[in-house]
Amino acid sequence: MLKNFLHERRSITAQTSILITLTIAVALVISALLFYYKTDKELTTHYREQMFQESNTTMNVLSDNIDTIDSIYRLLVSSDTIYSFMASSSRTPSDYIAAEKQMTSLLILNNLWEKSYLESVYVYTNYNKRFYVSKNDNMIKREENAAVYRNLTEPSPTLTLHALDGSDDLYFVRTIYNLSSGDVLGTMIVTLNQKSWVNMLTQNISKGWHILMYNNSFETISDYNYDVTSKDRIEALKKSLDYYNDKALHHVKFESKDYLTLSNNLKKIDISATIMAPQNQIKRQVNNVLNSYIIVMFIIIFIVLLISFAISRYITKPVGTMIHNINKISHGNYSEKVSGLEEYEEFYALQVAINDMLDQIHAYHDNVLEQNISLKTAEIKALQSQLNPHFIFNVLNTLAWKAEMSDNSELSQMAIAIGEIFKATTAYRNSQYISIAEELKFVKFYIYLQQMRFEDKISVTFDIDKDLDDINIPCFCVQTLVENAYVHGLEPKDTNGHLTISIKKDNENKFLLINIIDDGVGFEKIPKFDINVASKGTTSEAVGSRPHIGLKNLNRRLFLMYGEDAVLHIESIPEVRTAISFKIPL
Repeated sequence: MLKNFLHERRSITAQTSILITLTIAVALVISALLFYYKTDKELTTHYREQMFQESNTTMNVLSDNIDTIDSIYRLLVSSDTIYSFMASSSRTPSDYIAAEKQMTSLLILNNLWEKSYLESVYVYTNYNKRFYVSKNDNMIKREENAAVYRNLTEPSPTLTLHALDGSDDLYFVRTIYNLSSGDVLGTMIVTLNQKSWVNMLTQNISKGWHILMYNNSFETISDYNYDVTSKDRIEALKKSLDYYNDKALHHVKFESKDYLTLSNNLKKIDISATIMAPQNQIKRQVNNVLNSYIIVMFIIIFIVLLISFAISRYITKPVGTMIHNINKISHGNYSEKVSGLEEYEEFYALQVAINDMLDQIHAYHDNVLEQNISLKTAEIKALQSQLNPHFIFNVLNTLAWKAEMSDNSELSQMAIAIGEIFKATTAYRNSQYISIAEELKFVKFYIYLQQMRFEDKISVTFDIDKDLDDINIPCFCVQTLVENAYVHGLEPKDTNGHLTISIKKDNENKFLLINIIDDGVGFEKIPKFDINVASKGTTSEAVGSRPHIGLKNLNRRLFLMYGEDAVLHIESIPEVRTAISFKIPL
């Protein structure tokens, strides 16, 4: 039957729909399996990370809390009243009252008495004296503290934890020593309400999780209902955890449930704390996510089955037309454009794209042809111009020599300046960059020629930071702006003018700031340059016969070399101040 189904002749529409539906169904099933595996892995990893985080948090809170309890010892020893009373044999009631009053004051001032879990602080001295402060003073509490004191077999130089059967309290004990002789003065017992203390330590633990804290004297599990058999089950759990005795994740069973556990130990008081996360939480979350995914998967398969029939009808008809046109293109027929797909939006977009591609192929072919022609023309012109510089240099050198022989030093210097400027344009015509030192050298030659022309009409100031000589800038960028200031600003001015050339680093040494300032005629309207078009004038109509081709080309060069942030910035107040500036990265 399956073989007949596979070889049965059917319409392309049906075949397309079946193939689309089967493909998507298989993909969804595979994705569901992968999704289940990935979700289970991710949630397990998340739980592991969360357990390490909560374990560390719990141990930090526990350590801080132990330090807080231990600080009571330091408060008692630092108090002269309490320390003197412990060291003396006095038994006068006023001394008892003073010691207990001082103890209460210290606990209140240091925000310890407000702790909800702190029940009392007892001090027993070697002179059989006992003084204490308690929130719930009664005979039972006093007898329990006395029982803890009687059960002590040796001094406790550091804080130790004790418990009594049948008591809801925990007892932290530390021996008090004479600071001078080192002899034992007495014993401090700090009583905590076990339930309040554990709730405080575990208040931020995830819902459904437990924390088991235990040592040789006590054990307690957060959020756990104790019964008569609880002690045996907790002992069995402790043995399982002690068997591993490490800080790694382990699987244990407690009360017929599987838990993922992570143990940690606070060595300063020898308390082990174990985070217990139920494994069924992970499985439950994975199954909840997967159930939703399966429902969505079946809905998608049904919708795809309906849509695939509709899609196949639109796909089959224009496919032949598209194949026919593509075959023509593959055989080199680029002149005839694709047509006949206007009724189908998707295929029409493909038709437009292919036609645009054909137009681009034509344009590219024309551009390559034009570039080849321009390259050959430029090569011919370059060969023709190689003779010109040598001839002009010889003429200028001869002119300078003749002037020097005629004692006309000004004419000789002008000839030398012209030769240097011409030499620079020749030497750097194929270079993009020039050092600031070289650029200013040729700018000064240009200014010298202008001063010979205008004499004292135009004065020049250089404002240049130190240590900039070796920094490279675009070739003749400063010279272009200086020439523009002379030609379009200072030369048309009837009175004397001043030119300032400023090259500085910014405050953060990230940019080089180049600024050319003059007090010439300025701009009636600031020109705007199109950075995408080269050397065809400006977009400003107010500049009239002044196309500012030099500024426009420099502006485009800066844009191409450094981006839009480096283009020219022009400020002008006619007859007062005109500044053209730009910045380039260092």
